[in-house]
Amino acid sequence: MEITARVAPGQKIPADALAEVQVAKDSNLKFVPWEQRGILTSKYSAAVEIPAGTLLTGPMLTDAAGLAGDQSVVGLSLKSGQFPPGLKAGDRVRVMWVGRDAAAKGSTSSAAGSQGASGAVELVGSATVREVFKPANGDVSSALSLSVLVPAASSGSVIQAASSGEVGLVLIASAP
Repeated sequence: MEITARVAPGQKIPADALAEVQVAKDSNLKFVPWEQRGILTSKYSAAVEIPAGTLLTGPMLTDAAGLAGDQSVVGLSLKSGQFPPGLKAGDRVRVMWVGRDAAAKGSTSSAAGSQGASGAVELVGSATVREVFKPANGDVSSALSLSVLVPAASSGSVIQAASSGEVGLVLIASAP
């Protein structure tokens, strides 16, 4: 079967991101057969980032609960201007500390990350959007709640900046 939309590591594979394709049987390639889609969506998660257009194989999946020891999931609630429009699960983002005091504190804090020319401080250079929660009214242009997968060592800095509403996300290109 083919994955039709990017799936982030640790994310359940949504049924609407699957398409049936015909491939030759080959015992060396562990393609996941279409007939197993029901158990796939209920029991398994992506072990790695799976780009759209990928033929799904067994090693891309895990039934292990939780995350790798070096990863954390952080929840963010962002206002308009703190995120690029159209964010979706699987997108890669830079997590920036954009608060008024970010430049001053970032230059004296080793935990804050690297300071950009704009005075914003990069907290995570490449994080994966794990899930985007759509508001009941469907309007994601003014506010957005989402979860991102970040290195565990950066999770404290991210959550501290997020709790004061001082986090911004920058969409970055994904590896092909």
